Amino acid sequence: MSHQSISTSTASPSATGDDLGSLCASAQNYPFNFRGRISARVRQAEADIWNKEASRIFNPKAGNVALRVLETCACATQCSCKSLCKGIKTQDDLINHLQQKKRDPKIRYISIQSQSSKSRLKCPVTMFKDLCAFQQIPPPFLSCLYSFRISLSPYEWCNLPLFSDNNTLLYRNEHTLPIKQLGRSGREIRFSFVLRSVERSNSVTTKPSPSWAIRQLAVYHSFDVVSGQAFWLTCKGNSVNEEQFKDALTENEFLHSNNLQTVPEMFSASVDMLGLILDWCDDDWRYYINEIVDEVSRKADKARTVAITDKPDFEKIKRLVIGSQDLPTDPLPRTPTLESGIRLRNLARAVSFNHRRQTQGSPHRFEDDIEKLETLKIFSFDELQTLQATLEKIQEALLILKLNNQVIMQIREHYQSLMNQYRIPEMECIQGHCKNAVLQYCRRSRDVEANITARQEQLTSLLLLVKESKDMYNGILQYKSFQINKIYAESAQLSARKMEDIADRTKQETTSMHFIALITMIFLPGTFVASFFQSGILEWPPLNPGEPWTLNGKIFGLFIGISVALTFFIILIWTFVMYKMRQPKIVA
Repeated sequence: MSHQSISTSTASPSATGDDLGSLCASAQNYPFNFRGRISARVRQAEADIWNKEASRIFNPKAGNVALRVLETCACATQCSCKSLCKGIKTQDDLINHLQQKKRDPKIRYISIQSQSSKSRLKCPVTMFKDLCAFQQIPPPFLSCLYSFRISLSPYEWCNLPLFSDNNTLLYRNEHTLPIKQLGRSGREIRFSFVLRSVERSNSVTTKPSPSWAIRQLAVYHSFDVVSGQAFWLTCKGNSVNEEQFKDALTENEFLHSNNLQTVPEMFSASVDMLGLILDWCDDDWRYYINEIVDEVSRKADKARTVAITDKPDFEKIKRLVIGSQDLPTDPLPRTPTLESGIRLRNLARAVSFNHRRQTQGSPHRFEDDIEKLETLKIFSFDELQTLQATLEKIQEALLILKLNNQVIMQIREHYQSLMNQYRIPEMECIQGHCKNAVLQYCRRSRDVEANITARQEQLTSLLLLVKESKDMYNGILQYKSFQINKIYAESAQLSARKMEDIADRTKQETTSMHFIALITMIFLPGTFVASFFQSGILEWPPLNPGEPWTLNGKIFGLFIGISVALTFFIILIWTFVMYKMRQPKIVA
């Protein structure tokens, strides 16, 4: 596609007002070639920053419709012309549309959209520079566009609501740019601002659906106080405000070209159109806040009404510290741990060794403690994270409402200043005939400011409720974790006491076995020797049956000597072996 310039003449910062070509031929040098009171060094600094940020703000490929133009006719007398609604797809289309007009329309509205509030504008930067050069949009408006870029953060802090006044009513003649060919006098009311508000969105995947999204609206407005020509430029992530302007231009009779014959009528229409933006800034906040209130109230009520009994059981503590005299003696079952994956109820069965004995002696029921904890299973860390996210949303909303209120107040004070403080001939007609229109706008603005203040108070109270609910949730989760750890600690302590009891009983049984072994070693050698003597290996003199019983001292002495010596030797060996076994092992 070939690039087409608006004019082929050479641009110059000191171009005459009638030279339209010098205004736009070097449009790609915007904002350096902007005509105003700014020095060349400042304009160059702004141009450098703009060129750096432009690639992040503007999509190099235009969408199906890069710009949408809504405008009335430029007829100075009664006519039957209808409002124009046209989509601009290419840079050539924009240049042709601007070039064919001999005079600027009474109202021109241009809308630039982005795919979403977190994506770039669907307009190439070259096309935007052509528009800015033709309409002489001041460079401060560029700072209103910095949030239109790709962002993955759920919150946007770089482009908060702001207001900038750049009117030329008090400029010297050499700093203005009158263009007779377009009907421009060079004396214009100019201002730009950014407002943010909530809108229902199906593109946000958070629950409940449809959810809410905070979207920014960047607005530039200029009004020629001599010719009455009004220009509007909005940048937004959807077509909501574009549809509002379109409906206003087509449905409201006071905005039809036939009813816009004088400068005061055009000024009043411009003020009324500004009221559409005020309504957008205030409409949906009440519903957004109500949904937050409903969500927070459910969690706050749940945390406030849960029954938690936290009375210390000193008898149980005493039993755990000094031990119980009626400990069960049944075989110890497997004791579960945190890593075993066994549920707490299985743990209760595992550590309830002998329920009957515990009931008769010192009852320690894990089932009761676990049943109390099961009432707290409705509290989870996910809900705590949800409360934290809600807290951040409320803080963001409070900041936006505060700055929105400041911007709306600045716009109202700006119009009050125009009506009361600007003592110049160009404003006399407007000041004399538009007092009621400005008064109505100021009342409308104060109503919106009062509503915003009420929303701030509501959100401030809600913020305290969320903080308290979050602290309560955190305390409940800590209590729940502490009680679970206490149950595991108590079960481990009971298991240790059970093992200690088994060890004591085993020690007693081992002592008995040692005593039996000692008795066996004492009597076993004598029995062995006696059996050996009776085996027939040794011949003893026969005894006559009729002879009386006599003790054979020699044979008995031999028996006793062998038995005692053998018994002493065996006991000595056993003692040595037991001594070695009880010696601590030295690890090399």
